[in-house]
Amino acid sequence: MEPINLRRLRLFLLLAEERNFHRAAERAYLSQPALSQQIRALERELGVRLVERKPFRLTPAGEVLRAEGERLFQEALALRERVRRAGWGELRFGVPENLLPDLMPLLDHLRRGLGQPVEILEMHTPEQVKALKEGRLDYGLAGLRVEDPALDQEPLLEVPIVVVLPEGHPLASRERVPLKALKEAPFLLIPKEALPPLHEAFMEVFRRAGFTPKVVREVARFPQAVSLVAAGVGVHLTLAPYRVFPHPGTVLRPLEEAAALQVSLIYRKAPPPPRLLEVRALLRSWAP
Repeated sequence: MEPINLRRLRLFLLLAEERNFHRAAERAYLSQPALSQQIRALERELGVRLVERKPFRLTPAGEVLRAEGERLFQEALALRERVRRAGWGELRFGVPENLLPDLMPLLDHLRRGLGQPVEILEMHTPEQVKALKEGRLDYGLAGLRVEDPALDQEPLLEVPIVVVLPEGHPLASRERVPLKALKEAPFLLIPKEALPPLHEAFMEVFRRAGFTPKVVREVARFPQAVSLVAAGVGVHLTLAPYRVFPHPGTVLRPLEEAAALQVSLIYRKAPPPPRLLEVRALLRSWAP
C-alpha cells in the first residue's frame, strides 16, 4: 500500500477541525471544489469514506484518521526537518515580489550573519502560509496579516503605500498627496480575486479616507497599471518598493494619510525552523 499523501492528510485535518468545506477551503487558500477533490482522492487512496457531506460529519474511519493523523503529520514534518538540518542546506525564505527591493538589504544582512546560503522564493503571503505548513519554506516575510494557529509571526517593518499619478496631474507636484483629494479620480485597482488580502488592505485605506474609489479598471500587474496611468486612464495605489524603478510619464508620491503594510517574519511553531534563535537575533539587530 502507498503511504498517505501528506498534503491531502493536512487538508483532511483542516477540514476535520473546521467541520465545514467552505471555511476549510478559505484557510487552505483553495477553492471549495479543489478541496473536495483532494478529500475524495484521499478517500480513494485509503479505500474508505472519510466524510459525509450533508449534513457534515466524519465517518468512523474519518474519526480514526482525525485522531491519529495529526500525530503522523507532525512526526513526518519533524523527520523532514531533522534530515534537512543534518544536511545544512539553504534556508528558504518566501518574499512577495513587490517587496523584494525593500527587503533585499535585510536578506543580505541575514546571509552575512548566518554564514549560510539563503534561497529567496517569490511568493505572496497566502502562498507562503501554504508552503510553510507543507514544509517547503523555512521562513516567510509576509506583507499581510496572517491568522493561522500553526504559525508564529513577528513584526519587522512597515512598507508605505503610495499613489501613482500621471506626470501632468494637478497633484503631481505635491510632496505628499492627500488621498481624500482623489475622491473623484478614476482608479486602477488590483482585483480582489488576484490577491484578496492585498485588495482588502487597499480598500481599508480608502475606508479610512472616507470614500469608496471609482474603479475604472482592475489591473493585476504593476507594469500594466503604470502604463495605463501614463496614458491618463486613471491613478493607482501600490507599494513603496516600486519607487526605485523608473516610470516614464508617471510620478509616485507618498500619501498624506498614514498608510502602510506591516511586514512580519512568519514561521511554523512546530517543528520550529532551522536556526530560529539566530535568525530572530539578526532581524532584531538590523536597522534599515
